[in-house]
Amino acid sequence: MNKDKFRYWLDFNIALAFKEIKARYKYTVFGFLWMFLNPVLQMLVIGFVFRFFVPVRVDNYFLFLFSGLLIWNFFSISITRATPMFVYERSLIQKAKFPREAIILSIIFSNLFHFVISIFLLLIFVFLTSSVSVKGLLLLPVIVVWLTILTSAFSLIFASLNVRFRDVNFLIQAIMPIWFYATPVMYTINLLPKNLYWLFHLNPMTSLVELMRYSILNIPLSNSTFLISGLFITILILIISMKYFKKENIYFDDWL
Repeated sequence: MNKDKFRYWLDFNIALAFKEIKARYKYTVFGFLWMFLNPVLQMLVIGFVFRFFVPVRVDNYFLFLFSGLLIWNFFSISITRATPMFVYERSLIQKAKFPREAIILSIIFSNLFHFVISIFLLLIFVFLTSSVSVKGLLLLPVIVVWLTILTSAFSLIFASLNVRFRDVNFLIQAIMPIWFYATPVMYTINLLPKNLYWLFHLNPMTSLVELMRYSILNIPLSNSTFLISGLFITILILIISMKYFKKENIYFDDWL
């Protein structure tokens, strides 16, 4: 891809992302506040209920929970919204010639905008209530880039598969709640038997949730090997998704 094509590709994706942002909050009263209110409401409900059943030993469980929910919400909402989008936008795909991955990336970028602002608001609260490690904060850009790449890769491959196999959209809706409980959002990994750790090595979201808490709340990583396995799986999923999309997107018109 040369410089002009990349500039066109980038401008097109940004334009679609802003269109998505505007459409999402059109006619709402609270507008952008919803991107922060949603995880706050989740934190309050889950926090009050869950902490009575599981002895999670952290200094501030609500901040612990909120930081995990920010990561998870970006990931799950993006994938859930992106998976059926090639099918929903069939008329646009059939009538116009444009980078088709932009349909998926516009959703990721609009959610990324919400995610970054939510992190900023969380940091303000943490600064006012406790100490923050400068060393940890330096990891935040790494976390954001890693999470964006992982989410984009999963979204692209699921959306591409859903063009040919419409069951994929229903499968994702069924899997996401299970994936949520298989990710240490509400609990710490050390509460679980070590013979189950291999399951968390297969889940790259484990690494991102733990890194987020280390970065903002200075909570030590439970196991550094999760980072290695999480990074490896992210790269693998990215390669697979790009190759599959490149192979299949030229046939989307036939299946749509």
